[in-house]
Amino acid sequence: MAAFYIVLEVIAFIAVIVVPLSGPKRVKKQAAATVSSLAVTEEGYLEQLAGNPAHHLPVH
Repeated sequence: MAAFYIVLEVIAFIAVIVVPLSGPKRVKKQAAATVSSLAVTEEGYLEQLAGNPAHHLPVH
């Protein structure tokens, strides 16, 4: 029974002390935000824009 507690303490030591010392993981850079070439028409359909996608309409 004493051997079980020693193994349990060693596993707890590794989990609490040694694993966090490995350091933080690298965060991948996110892609830059761009304007999509898709738009929703007045009828509610999703369609590909033929012209300039940066044409903004007022939103009410």
